[in-house]
Amino acid sequence: MASATLPRVTVAILDLGRASYPPVLERMRQLHQAVQNGAPGEVWLVEHEPVYTAGRGTPPEQLGPAVVPIERGGKITYHGPGQLVVYPIVPLPRRDVHDWLRRLEAFGGAIAAAFGVAWTPSVDGTGVFAGARKFASIGVAVKRWANLHGIAVNVAMDLGPWHQVRPCGLDPNVMTDLSRAAGRPIALAEAAAAARTAVSALLAPGDPV
Repeated sequence: MASATLPRVTVAILDLGRASYPPVLERMRQLHQAVQNGAPGEVWLVEHEPVYTAGRGTPPEQLGPAVVPIERGGKITYHGPGQLVVYPIVPLPRRDVHDWLRRLEAFGGAIAAAFGVAWTPSVDGTGVFAGARKFASIGVAVKRWANLHGIAVNVAMDLGPWHQVRPCGLDPNVMTDLSRAAGRPIALAEAAAAARTAVSALLAPGDPV
């Protein structure tokens, strides 16, 4: 489907700015419940204060008081300054979780492509790579065909915190950001603008672009 033929996305896209993780998580869960009951949902853009979150696949030995366990799939990851996290709390465009993961990969790839960065999806459907290095991580929970959580795109980050864990079970050295991949500084506002443009394809009915 050509981008020019995509239907207009009517769901609200909200920029939450920089925010602590726990209140956003609570608000997100409340909206997710509303979407399960028929609300159209929203797409949130946020830059989190530093936090580690652990999905359902995280080994118990990696949990601790500084880690927030959550209901998404996947393992431990990091959110922090210089990372754009996109939460599409919406009904799935198709009742197909694999299709949804492919859409999220393509969404992260579209953000990268806006800055001339060639991208490839991960082999397990949970991230997006530039060459051999990962710049976006995906972790979701789907209930009654409504999405919870989303995709985190590293834009211009301090990569040090990744080295305190095995992000998504990987060697921390695999992590990068779009600024490094593009060879120039990229502002979070630039990445957010690219994300807004890519939302239409993410939520379009039919096959993903």
